[in-house]
Amino acid sequence: MQVQGASNLGGVLWALAGMGLFSFIYVSGKLSGTGASALQIMWLRYVGGFATMALALLTQRDIARALSTAQPVLHACRAAAGGLGGVAAIFAAAHMPVASASAIGLMDGLLTVLLGVIVLREHVSLRQWMATIVSLAGAMTVVGSQGAFSAWGTDSAGPAFIALLGALLVALESILIKTLVHAESTFTVLFYVNFFGSLILAWPGLANWHGIPVQWLLAFLMLGPVAILAQYCNINAFRRASASVVGPIRYSWVVYGAAFGMLFFNEPISLATGIGITLVLVGGGWLATSKA
Repeated sequence: MQVQGASNLGGVLWALAGMGLFSFIYVSGKLSGTGASALQIMWLRYVGGFATMALALLTQRDIARALSTAQPVLHACRAAAGGLGGVAAIFAAAHMPVASASAIGLMDGLLTVLLGVIVLREHVSLRQWMATIVSLAGAMTVVGSQGAFSAWGTDSAGPAFIALLGALLVALESILIKTLVHAESTFTVLFYVNFFGSLILAWPGLANWHGIPVQWLLAFLMLGPVAILAQYCNINAFRRASASVVGPIRYSWVVYGAAFGMLFFNEPISLATGIGITLVLVGGGWLATSKA
């Protein structure tokens, strides 16, 4: 529960933890070296997550109560927004320069703030707006150093629109999470997002299936429990801070991405990347110390 005048630090820290876990999931395909498609990995992650929640359901004293929800449509819409937003991002990256698609995808944080104001009637202070812009500028600096704004062509218009639509869907998912966490239990939110996610992404995942060794199939399924932990962090973040604060913390993925790239793939951090990371951290710190 948010306390008026309290710091957003708790919510920001939970959001950072969740983003770190999700960032690890995002690089899992590259780490495996199997050539597994992103959609395949996403679906396996949801299947692993649903299997985990189904097992957890068996430990509940009142199973009917644990599954009871007054918001089934919102749960389905939340899973659809997140899943289809991911599909849109993957499609855009496959049909235009990856860095350019990533740059457009970065609009999700700003769009979350705007939707928070419009849909949830959240108050965003000047300090929070400035922190959001600083974080966005930092993230744009990082992807810009990777050539995000130098390889645009007329054939990129369609994929660019899809990338923007994906960013809007991801932002909408944040608004739906914020709505659900104040109406449902943590278990219910986690159960239904993995249930609907495994259904929604079944066809895309199977249609883009690549044969992989059994050990990696199991490893990708084990991303499910990791994702549940990340989702748990996000739920706590949205319970402690507004969507307009949690949304821009998504930009921290460029920090985690640079760190994972350096640790696992020997990718150097350039001066521009370092400057961008610094801006993201400054903006995030500003949000963390702002008042709820």
